[in-house]
Amino acid sequence: MKKILIYALLALLAPASAMADEGMWLVNLFESSIYPQMKKKGLKLKPGEIYNERGTALSGAIVAVDYGMGTGSVISDRGLVITNHHVAYGDIHDLSTPENNYLENGFWAATEQDELPVKGKTVMFLRRIADVTDEAMEMRDSMIREGKFGVFGTRKIYGAIEKKYGKDTPYEVSCASMWRGEKYLLFYYEVYKDVRLVGAPPEKIGAFGGNQDNWGWPQHKGDFALYRVYGDKDGKPAPYSKDNVPIKPAKVLDISTGGVHEGDYTMVLGFPGRTNRYMSSFAVAEKQQVVNPVVIRARHERMEIIKKHMEADPKVRLLYSDKYFNLSNYADYATWENICLRRYDVAGIREAEETELQRWIAETPERQTEYGRVLADLKKGYAARAEAVRRKNYFQEAWISPSDALMTGFRVASMVNRMRKEKIDSVRVTDKAFAYALNLTKKMYAAYDPATDQEIFAAMLKLFTDNVPPQMWGDYLQQVYTRYDGNAEAIADYAFRNSACATLEKLCEYFETPHTADQIMQDPLVALAASVSTMTFSDGVRNAEEEAETDVDKTESLYAKALYRMRESKGLPQYPDANSTMRITFGNVESISPYDAVKYDFRTTVDGYLEKNDPKDFEFRVDDKMFSLIRAKDWGRWGEKGVLYTDFITNNDITGGNSGSPVLNGRGNLVGLAFDGNRESMSGNIYFHPEYARTVCVDIRFVLWIIDRYAGASGLIEEMCLVK
Repeated sequence: MKKILIYALLALLAPASAMADEGMWLVNLFESSIYPQMKKKGLKLKPGEIYNERGTALSGAIVAVDYGMGTGSVISDRGLVITNHHVAYGDIHDLSTPENNYLENGFWAATEQDELPVKGKTVMFLRRIADVTDEAMEMRDSMIREGKFGVFGTRKIYGAIEKKYGKDTPYEVSCASMWRGEKYLLFYYEVYKDVRLVGAPPEKIGAFGGNQDNWGWPQHKGDFALYRVYGDKDGKPAPYSKDNVPIKPAKVLDISTGGVHEGDYTMVLGFPGRTNRYMSSFAVAEKQQVVNPVVIRARHERMEIIKKHMEADPKVRLLYSDKYFNLSNYADYATWENICLRRYDVAGIREAEETELQRWIAETPERQTEYGRVLADLKKGYAARAEAVRRKNYFQEAWISPSDALMTGFRVASMVNRMRKEKIDSVRVTDKAFAYALNLTKKMYAAYDPATDQEIFAAMLKLFTDNVPPQMWGDYLQQVYTRYDGNAEAIADYAFRNSACATLEKLCEYFETPHTADQIMQDPLVALAASVSTMTFSDGVRNAEEEAETDVDKTESLYAKALYRMRESKGLPQYPDANSTMRITFGNVESISPYDAVKYDFRTTVDGYLEKNDPKDFEFRVDDKMFSLIRAKDWGRWGEKGVLYTDFITNNDITGGNSGSPVLNGRGNLVGLAFDGNRESMSGNIYFHPEYARTVCVDIRFVLWIIDRYAGASGLIEEMCLVK
């Protein structure tokens, strides 16, 4: 158990050059020097109270939502789970209708019978971890000797181990590597698939400040939502059934009503998604100079179009709210990531470490043989592929993903390829060959407006053709471009007027009668989709690297291995990158001075709702009930000395996937939910800044106030265990 825990609860760690007491450390709670540091910061628990496979511990109350898309925690003995509103946003959106707009008005189940089943929703509990390093290493070495490792070698290892150990357990198993293959662990999860929405505040509370406040501080969001987990009569996972019952969890978090104060100990348990803190200086430069500018430009252009249509029509707002939220979230992240990478000179920090690495490599002939060309090959490879990577990103951001109608064209074109391969003469709407494309398309068109999509298609077509050379377009796009003299609006008008992919109704009507492969390929959106080949752009990157006689991905892995070995030789603590497995990060509540002469307090109050209130701005509306409650200072038992606090910040280290993670005090009691990072932390997937990075959290007392006073759902609070 001691050995397992070294890797089971892995904190995200600041680079060695930036380590500080409040840095995020690799946690071996039993043996390392980290546990004493946690105690010094304010932890009152023993290691076994945080993680313990054989007994109850905090980790037993933490769940991965949708296989790690977010994190939640169990807060009642009837399977009540709390997470972020923005984690639940897609579900709330999908359950909403014009008649019952839960995004706009909120949702609160009066009884368990009123809770709404969420199709496809999962939560999973971590039940066990096994170290399978020796077995995985043996497989890897054998595959390398036989020349069978290849691009998907690691995935093949995962698959073989998961197949072997997954057949004799009721749990789902998932293999993951740490430190780029230095360790392999097998995680056992109990996955529940009957999950029901219990409560969510309206968007004007749960997402107050919207895109304008996103990734910022101060904020005032009530960013939470509630689910309930159901199982069969024995509490085991089962498909949805009206006969299922709420589970009785092994561990439930106690909820603190004492609030947080500057300097208080905090720790976050959750399932952070992905970091790349072993990234070379050359990779950092590519992200900053090649990839992010394309992402920022393309997504902001799409956002402007969607926002215009949303503001003009409430129906479009409901249809596109989820898409807009997801677009803005990453577009803003990329914008601030670039600002932070430049401000902190992350490439320069990496270069300094690479100078040290080169000296370390030169110390022995063995190192020179294994790693001697790593830095030179990276420099050459990234320089050679820069333009090919830029074009590939224009393909990804401006062509393959923005337009839903064009995406339907891709699916139909893929169906045509199968028809030809399997020698199917024709297809109609009732045929199995069409079912896959139709099922995916039905869901897509449930949140679709043809006019909005056509304008997006036109804008992205122009962006694509302005930045990608014609020889990469394929014949059909070149022909249409020439026919309409490069007028993207005219091309879009022609394609949408004449394509069966423009609406679900037209698609089904078209396939009411059988059509051959050649006939289907005459559809303009299908032909446009098929014209531009994915392989053209993948091959472009690969060919550029081959001309430079490098393989960038393999060399990056070798670079990471060399970096790991150097730090290991110097006795430096190391951290594995986040990979959606359970992690812990510890720190303190702390205010921030992000810029010269600027200082922000560590918490905000509900007064911010009135200060920011703007009935003309959708993102800053305060409804009459909220306004009245705030004016009346009706805090109930949730205020502190006459003040109701909303959000607070800590110096914990989080990333995507941590959304909804419980923020716990030194006694392991729930004080808030992590929901955001400040803009100064946006380099965090690559570099964690120990001074400026902050985790933005919603105060659990504000959550309870909304449930109690705003929603009138105090019955939910009666399920919870409240402590001072």
